[in-house]
Amino acid sequence: MVKYDMTKEERENKSRRIREKGEDTRLRHASMRPLTVELKLDLKCLNNAERNKLFLFFAECRWLCNYLLGLSNDMFRDFDTRTRCITSLDKDGNAVARKLTMPAKFIQTVYTSLKQDMASLAAKRRKTGKRNGKLKFRSSYDSIELNQYGNTHWICYGPDGNKNGKYRNTIHIAGIKRPIRVFGMEQIPAGAEYANARLVKKPSGIYLMLTCYIQKHEDSKESETKPDLGIDFGIKTAITTSDGEKYDISVREPERLKGLQRKLARQKKGSRGWRDTKRRIQREYERLSNRRKAIANQAYHDIVTGRKLIVMQDENIKGWHKGLFGKQVQSSALGTLRRKLMSNPNVLLIDRFFPSTRMCPICGHIHNDITLSDRTFACPACGYTEDRDVKSAKALLLAGKHEIACRCPGQTPTPVERMSGFDASYEAWKRSAMKPEAPASKR
Repeated sequence: MVKYDMTKEERENKSRRIREKGEDTRLRHASMRPLTVELKLDLKCLNNAERNKLFLFFAECRWLCNYLLGLSNDMFRDFDTRTRCITSLDKDGNAVARKLTMPAKFIQTVYTSLKQDMASLAAKRRKTGKRNGKLKFRSSYDSIELNQYGNTHWICYGPDGNKNGKYRNTIHIAGIKRPIRVFGMEQIPAGAEYANARLVKKPSGIYLMLTCYIQKHEDSKESETKPDLGIDFGIKTAITTSDGEKYDISVREPERLKGLQRKLARQKKGSRGWRDTKRRIQREYERLSNRRKAIANQAYHDIVTGRKLIVMQDENIKGWHKGLFGKQVQSSALGTLRRKLMSNPNVLLIDRFFPSTRMCPICGHIHNDITLSDRTFACPACGYTEDRDVKSAKALLLAGKHEIACRCPGQTPTPVERMSGFDASYEAWKRSAMKPEAPASKR
């Protein structure tokens, strides 16, 4: 077979066509909504050689990643993505010659992702002026980027095209000749446009995270508008809102997981039974993580839908985990929910040291004698009585509204004399030079 070399003009024309096609795709996707679906690969439809080859792709990506991290800056910059022979270290630290059998597109994506990570570190170093360390060698590589639909992956037949039922719900992955059946294709709506994907290895199997673009459908009826909301995080009650609703987003470890851990401790390390038990433990942890994510997503949807303003405090969840209530925090999805809320533009953060537990939302009096055992707040100044968590959420909501009122352009803050008791107390607390200690024990 004679290899055809393109001329300079042909190469420029090809690059121009690719660039124009990419611009058209980006413009088309700008008016559409992205959707990521999780498809599980049914590896039973493959033979042993094809199944081992699929798992070998992850190992080869790890070899290549560690090989590139060990190169000098000049050698890394001049690396040729057509390279197939590399040298990596085994578990004993000995150099072993490896030959890559994965598709060339996988080699390019590994090299490109490392370049992006190094550029991000350099940008952060220039911004902060501090050394951020360097990328470390990886003990596992569990995610392979498939960035070109039609080349690295493509859908053979979706739910509607069955071709006599033989290739129904199947996909093709570069390097694997046989089409692979997947579960979850019904999640993709009709008329979706397929885009890039990611091949992910989990304890329960191999998944394809496929990104699709679908048309935006504007609802004829406006969504119901709900009143503004304040959120209080706690240990005993994970989420308490200013409306009086309480959410329990904790998922305890099942007894099966504890039994498997005890069984693993009795087995000989490195044996076949030890590896089987370890894989079962990993699958249990994955199932537990999925349950916590589902609960966090449901609570996030209930809190955010229809709200124009949500006020929460910048709680130190990491510090709570290190304290006396580490197990309660670990079994809950507080960190996941907090991260999702902070990414929402309608969420306003209040300072971590704001005494929401001790400040009265009516008169602004700070009750310093309240303890953790006092589950009901009783203001000694005005006599206001309320559940302490609901009262904290209401105080946070009032503080957030005060912050927004003071930020309005062309409007000066209201003088302290004309403020309510809470606004005056909150403004005095903000202007004080000494801030109170974080009320970790007051939660």
